[in-house]
Amino acid sequence: MSRHLRYQPEPWATHFVTTRCTHGYALLRPGPQVNALILGCLGRALERQRGEIELHHYVFMSNHFHLLISSVSAHAKSKFMCHLNSNIARELCRVWGWREHLWEGRYASDVVLDEEALVTALKYIFKNSVKELLVEHPRLWPGAHGWAPLCGGERAVGRWVDRSALFFARQTKRGQRLTEEDFTRVIEVSLCPPRFWRELSAEEYQGRCARLAEEAVEEVIRTVVAEAERRASPVGRRVDFGLELEGEGRGGRDVCFLGAEAVCAQPVFEARVQRRRPRPLCRARCPRVLAAFVESYRVFRDLFRGASARLRVGLLRDGCAPIVRFPVGGVPIFL
Repeated sequence: MSRHLRYQPEPWATHFVTTRCTHGYALLRPGPQVNALILGCLGRALERQRGEIELHHYVFMSNHFHLLISSVSAHAKSKFMCHLNSNIARELCRVWGWREHLWEGRYASDVVLDEEALVTALKYIFKNSVKELLVEHPRLWPGAHGWAPLCGGERAVGRWVDRSALFFARQTKRGQRLTEEDFTRVIEVSLCPPRFWRELSAEEYQGRCARLAEEAVEEVIRTVVAEAERRASPVGRRVDFGLELEGEGRGGRDVCFLGAEAVCAQPVFEARVQRRRPRPLCRARCPRVLAAFVESYRVFRDLFRGASARLRVGLLRDGCAPIVRFPVGGVPIFL
């Protein structure tokens, strides 16, 4: 199945981004060193493209990660993801001694078009680590999770190693005595509200995110309990979530979570089967907004294919690139 073109209908559109590790390996498995390197790469990518990329939420699971970002253009988003994924791959390949591709393929990116779709995307990220029955709440996830800065008021900081400066410094006799720590600095990952909620104060935005997180956890627990009752078999040990369930009141539920310690002890190079689902063209709950986006995407797709065909024909026929104007809203072909 062919991939959708990278298309952004307007400046500062919001995107839901997903990247997965090759073979489902747990190459992003949480740990102090891995967490610091991942947040350092994320903070550095945001720092390099300040004014072009804004980060709203994130979660790094053991074998994939999700981001909710806004970009000034599709090209800016492409540069940001290229810098982020390439640097995470280099750092984690050093950690695990892995010499092959870290990522399964290209990152997936869906445009978030309305506020209802934004709420759904935020709640989905909050559900990560809970819906897999790994930990009981996002705050307990041992890896990098946006719950800490959004709801917990904590600073998300990482370590960025300037390996280019380290390499060139070691070419000199004096620089050979320098270590990696001499070129490492602490960098903070800054988050900001999406464009739909810019009018909210910091306290209101934090409160709204906290409510969405609790709603997401409650939805997961309801789903797990309903599935367990449907199968009429216990799922595991008894845990008290303190949730008000309709007709049942507060009380324990037979749900078993793996726990943070077990997550950090999982084998890294163990292939995991990942379900494949067709990627949506965009994320929207309003039919009118969805129809308008689909129509604009079709126009863009036809123009892009025509420009690409003219470019390839010109290269094959004359050996030089003709003057071709690609439509605004996508990432052009790079030669």
